[in-house]
Amino acid sequence: MLSSSSTVRSGRLATFFNSVLQGDQSLKSAKDGSRFIEALCDQHDPPSCIEKVISSSAGLSAVQTCLRLNPSASFHNGPATTLLRYIQDPDLNIILGGDYIRRVVVHVAKPPIFWNAFLQSFRDGLLESAAQQCFGWLLYQLLTLPPEDVGPYLAVAEDNTIQALFLDSPSFDIRTMGQKIKHVLSSLSTPVLDPDEQGPGGRHDNDFVDYREVAIHPTADEIRSVEPPFLRLAEALEDPVNEDKRLAIHLDNQFRLLREDMLAEMRDELLVISGTKKGRHRGITVEGFTIVDVDCGEARKRLPWGLRLQCNSDLPQLVKLKTEKRRDFFIADRNIFKHQSIACLIVDGEIVGFPTIHRDIDQLAQKPPIITLHLVGKESTSTSLLKLKTAQHVKLVQIDAAVFAYEPVLRGLQGLRDMPLVDELLLWSPESVLTQPPHAPMALIDSLESDPSQDIQGLLQTEQPIRLDDSQMNSLLTGLRQRVSLIQGPPGKCSSTLVPVKPNETEGTGKSFIGALIAKSIYRFTQKVVLVVCFTNHALDQFLEDLLDIGIPSDQMVRLGGKSTARTKCMALYDQHIGNQFTSSSWKIIDDLKAKTNAQANRLLRAFDRYKSSQLRAGDVLEYLEFLPAPDFCEAFTVPDADDGSVRVGRDGRPIDGSYLFDRWSNGRDPGIFSEEVPEHVQHIWTMTVPARLASLSSWKLAILKEDVSELYAIAEQYNEFQGELDQMFKKGKAQVIRSRRIIACTTTAAAKYVQELQAASRDVLLVEEAGEILESHILTSIGPRTQQLVLIGDHKQLRPKVNNHNLSVEKGDGFDLNRSLFERLILKGFPHQRLTQQHRMRPEVSALVRSLTYPDLTDAPKTQGRPDLRGFQKNLIFVAHSKPENDAKDTANWNDTSSISSKQNRFEVDMVLKCVRYLAQQGYGTDDIVVLTPYLGQLQLLKMVLGKENDPILNDLDSFDLVRAGLKQATDAKSNQRKVRLATIGKRSSRVTMSLE
Repeated sequence: MLSSSSTVRSGRLATFFNSVLQGDQSLKSAKDGSRFIEALCDQHDPPSCIEKVISSSAGLSAVQTCLRLNPSASFHNGPATTLLRYIQDPDLNIILGGDYIRRVVVHVAKPPIFWNAFLQSFRDGLLESAAQQCFGWLLYQLLTLPPEDVGPYLAVAEDNTIQALFLDSPSFDIRTMGQKIKHVLSSLSTPVLDPDEQGPGGRHDNDFVDYREVAIHPTADEIRSVEPPFLRLAEALEDPVNEDKRLAIHLDNQFRLLREDMLAEMRDELLVISGTKKGRHRGITVEGFTIVDVDCGEARKRLPWGLRLQCNSDLPQLVKLKTEKRRDFFIADRNIFKHQSIACLIVDGEIVGFPTIHRDIDQLAQKPPIITLHLVGKESTSTSLLKLKTAQHVKLVQIDAAVFAYEPVLRGLQGLRDMPLVDELLLWSPESVLTQPPHAPMALIDSLESDPSQDIQGLLQTEQPIRLDDSQMNSLLTGLRQRVSLIQGPPGKCSSTLVPVKPNETEGTGKSFIGALIAKSIYRFTQKVVLVVCFTNHALDQFLEDLLDIGIPSDQMVRLGGKSTARTKCMALYDQHIGNQFTSSSWKIIDDLKAKTNAQANRLLRAFDRYKSSQLRAGDVLEYLEFLPAPDFCEAFTVPDADDGSVRVGRDGRPIDGSYLFDRWSNGRDPGIFSEEVPEHVQHIWTMTVPARLASLSSWKLAILKEDVSELYAIAEQYNEFQGELDQMFKKGKAQVIRSRRIIACTTTAAAKYVQELQAASRDVLLVEEAGEILESHILTSIGPRTQQLVLIGDHKQLRPKVNNHNLSVEKGDGFDLNRSLFERLILKGFPHQRLTQQHRMRPEVSALVRSLTYPDLTDAPKTQGRPDLRGFQKNLIFVAHSKPENDAKDTANWNDTSSISSKQNRFEVDMVLKCVRYLAQQGYGTDDIVVLTPYLGQLQLLKMVLGKENDPILNDLDSFDLVRAGLKQATDAKSNQRKVRLATIGKRSSRVTMSLE
């Protein structure tokens, strides 16, 4: 209990604190500054206090002032340390992805009055242990700022003297902070290159040494460049020479490889559009546009700024539609000007940029339609605006490349400064000692180890008994006692059993089941938060249903993303009740951001009006020339004043204005009445040829237009910054929901997309299902700053991750190995892993094939024996050979191999399948019991067409997506709910009668 004197002082401090925040009292002396720090730190709830500071007009400036008033070491050891320790509160770090801390840190360090004094005290050894830790924390925070702001602090962190003061300190906390700073430096440092290797930078206007400076969307010059991009081979990661920079090398190359995979699809589309490559363009092309204005949304709902272009004529698809039917057309077909799809903007026959489309149906339905484009990146935006200003012909080509799926992960890679578990993921060697997570449930582990064959129903409180075989138990224990664990399992869902499986029956088999047991163990025996990620929505929902079945309540789980099943819908983030999550300080910040955003939107509209309507006049050029480093032109065009103060007139009797000489020069004429007064040193300007004069005029006008465009871009970027901050404030409610759950589930793309919301949760444990099919970059961006454990469940001997650029794949053999998963890379490196060895689903006839080809130690569980034979067939496993050749499906390319221009079809095999399906139906098998697999997209399309006449086939989500992209299937066709025969390309799992066509 506080004493009465302490209570009185706290009241006085609170009054003083509020008066400063309200601007009623200023800080004029060092004593005032110390008192303000005491008053701030006397607030018992740091998040609410800092929110109040940020929301007040004088709060952040008061923090700046109080730290500048006293540069002494005693102040640094006292009040300054008190303040810095206060804002290290863990709850502050998770609000809006750490945005509150960043705002305070920036005001603490800029301008660097306090920072320089604090740094000098640290260098001189004048700081006590607590102050040294605070200095290290502040430096660490500054190193995580955007790349353009890190420079001065990077130089400090790289100073050997500074590093020694941290790493040689007798204090554990200070040495630990030094290691964190060293770790961040390893991700920021420029990797060392071989002297003969041409590194990144200089190929075009979007090629930089620091990958964080590369714009994710390509520029026109980049697409035109024929010089290959800089990409490292995978072997560079294991080079001992690069060990201290291994993290920087890995992040750099993961970004460049993934981005090149994205660009490959775009380049292919552009080659088809230009006629250089054969193929079918899947987007829409519209020619003839006029600039209308900028789009910032409405005052009640601001959006990132966009550029509105109006079609010069109506779209052919809309010409015959009545006004009221135009909106219905765009609602029915979402692929026309698909939202967030990327487009190629071509002005006067030249590619100028790759904007994204903002799909506003009301504007598209106008007559003629208006399309809103979001220009991305300074270079592309500036080039587009410059070219559009004088455009004669504008063309827009929608590109069907899934840039939106790449962008969150690429941005996530650019944002990585620190990565936990780096010792296992990048630095592991056979000599390394595996460590356990700090939260390892030792009581559970000891119980499991003491009796591995026991029924664990009681321990984990499951609905049904569970007994694990040896490999399953070892896998479970590994997943609980290692910081990084890998669990490999053979294919478990490709059997041909016809025995029905009860919905609630716990089989106790397979990788997914072990993953669910690990999640339940962590949920029950610790307080840690588990982030579950899968590559596809289907796999994610399946795993969540496993967690429900194993006894984790739905109200303890949340699912990010827009899709769900009937059972997982209750967990969807968008379906959660979000109460009034805003305090008065939050509303103050929101209102302030709304005012700033609206004011900036008005500035943007005015700037765009100036850009759109501006006509360069002589006065504009003369003012520009005034500031050129070489003053000759300015002097040559300056009209001399009359000596006697009289007004000079021309031959027409009109007064001479200030543009007289410039106008004559621009028109190829001499100085006129001033011919005798031209200074000697500018005579050469008047002897320039007409073409030379026109070239200079053109360059000046372009430079002036560039200044206008630069101003417009700066205003637009500031608007986007305010709008983004406002958008994040409104996401606080979602962040609070996420923070309240123990299990968070999302796809890997969503993990990157919702990165700021996920900051609200600890993400102590990352559990990755089907890890062998996920690109390593997707997993790296799913790891949070405080992740303490990673569980990878998958099989590197099955499907690898899917990439578009075959040249980057392991199969191509060039050494880039983009589609080698983290799971596979660690296992090939020798990282210890557990393998499940008993399968419970496949018929022995099928598992024998798997065993002989890939899994020699695979055994069959007793329940796989004695199953009914396939009715009407002599054997349960039949191979058919024939001599009927396939043909190429020219209009269908396999999307996992961009080097192919067609897929394969075989009508003989399709007819054979149709007869088999009919025959199976006669034996009593329904459509739920039959699956047809094929490795070729062309064959899949042909099967759909032929079988659809009798049994309209079901396509799983991945195959359906591929058919839509190939133009062979309408998106609406994928939504039918009729009972159908399942079709899938090989690799899509099934547990029914299966016919595989090779």
